[in-house]
Amino acid sequence: MVTKNTTYASDTSFRLGATSFVYPGDWRFNVERLAGRVGDIELLFFEAAGMPTPQEFAHLASLASAGHSYTVHTPLSASLASTDEARRLRGIEEVVDVIQRTAGLDPHAWILHVYLGDSEGDTNPEGLSEADLVAWRARATRALAEIAARTGENQRLCVESLDYDYRLIAPVIEALDLGVAWDIGHDLRDGRTSEFMLTTLLPRLKVVQWHGTDPDDRDHRSLRFVPRADALAFLQALLDCNFDGVVTLEVFREADFEESLTIASELVAKITANARTRESRDA
Repeated sequence: MVTKNTTYASDTSFRLGATSFVYPGDWRFNVERLAGRVGDIELLFFEAAGMPTPQEFAHLASLASAGHSYTVHTPLSASLASTDEARRLRGIEEVVDVIQRTAGLDPHAWILHVYLGDSEGDTNPEGLSEADLVAWRARATRALAEIAARTGENQRLCVESLDYDYRLIAPVIEALDLGVAWDIGHDLRDGRTSEFMLTTLLPRLKVVQWHGTDPDDRDHRSLRFVPRADALAFLQALLDCNFDGVVTLEVFREADFEESLTIASELVAKITANARTRESRDA
């Protein structure tokens, strides 16, 4: 059962967050409605055009007094490892512009995409040779290094897991000392496991994006579509490793958000109650 207007409050090590595309309206409208209900709000700047004005950014900064942090998702059009040099350079400019405009919000992280091609899903990694991957990593390295140099940021620049095994991009992340945004919704959708993220990359992990995939294979849907046992195991794993970053309910509709927030809150409460029961039994 969905309890509308659930407010997430717990003593977990991580902060549960929402996106700025929950309600029909702009960033300000969404943040005003979400403030005080979640611990982080992911501002979605999927397009390079139409950014908030300086005055609107100042208002967003003032709304953070409710106790939430911000993460910032950079434009989806930025193809940072493109074979088209002009497109790659344009992507760098788009990402740097968003980072510079949002720096006053002191974000927990900026989320970046590095595609195998020029968009998600347009290139099959199995069709790439080792030489192709070496060249791809080199292009990604040049782009990410320039973004880091021009913004003065490293570990707050978080490269998101997309539609390929993150081990392919991990050498670039480690070489440039960048952060990681783990979209577990993508991994659940594609049947990948979590061990690599929660072991090797855990020190770099700052953001986890969580969502379900519905029977029509549409992702970024309610956690109702994540098997309850899998959801419990995922949260338990985060708590066991003392993850202290952000877990974003990365859904874009009010009904999906309200349902997911209720489910996540109930699961955390169940884990907490189970832990207290064990402590009492062992005392």
